[in-house]
Amino acid sequence: MSNSDFDIIFRGDIVFGHQLTDVKLRLQQLFKADAAKIDSLFTGRPVPLKRNLDEVTANKYRDALLKSGAMVELYPSDKSPANAPVTPRPARAREPESSRWTLAPVGSYLSPVLQRPPQQVAQIDISGLSLRPAEGNLVDSIEVSQEIDAVVIVPDLGLAAIGEDLIGADEKLELPLVEIELEDWEIAAVGSDLLRQEERPVVLPTAVANSDFGLAPAGSDLGQLKPNIKPITPDISKLRLAE
Repeated sequence: MSNSDFDIIFRGDIVFGHQLTDVKLRLQQLFKADAAKIDSLFTGRPVPLKRNLDEVTANKYRDALLKSGAMVELYPSDKSPANAPVTPRPARAREPESSRWTLAPVGSYLSPVLQRPPQQVAQIDISGLSLRPAEGNLVDSIEVSQEIDAVVIVPDLGLAAIGEDLIGADEKLELPLVEIELEDWEIAAVGSDLLRQEERPVVLPTAVANSDFGLAPAGSDLGQLKPNIKPITPDISKLRLAE
């Protein structure tokens, strides 16, 4: 275990699967701060939420913040990005485009309001439109396409009476009679087997070891045993927003 101090750094990112508004509300509850103070954290720049913590305490705070949806990182206090000095640039020097890029928080707009192009409202001429009565067709009779009536040939069909055959006697096919020799057949007595002992197939019994089987009580869960895991409640009483 290292004896170095650690800083908890937040850049405005949230854990995948969380909503930005929900994360901000949880952070307000954790830090006991107002909405404006929490919104100032979502700038894309490294902001220290807690400084000079031992590794065990820093990991506890990080787990609590990750559970709330805030993506934070641990840095040694002497290497914290929040302590990096800002080097002034010459007034006329043109900085690279990539150095001025930042990562916007999830759910926010990618450009300020003043940089967004004005939205033009479409003008639609509705002077030629009118409201039809509640009843009737929406189109005039001259606008309805003429449909050609289909010619359906109906054969000479009739309705048979209940219980009669659907085909006539002259329409039935003559099926040949099958001759069956019944000389070797006989009727077995009631309750007797239809197969003799020598006609039955030999079925070998399957050996099943039932030493590990048991009968569960009625209404019990037959699934896999669930481990008894106690919920972890982190101590956030000492968590506050660093100035």
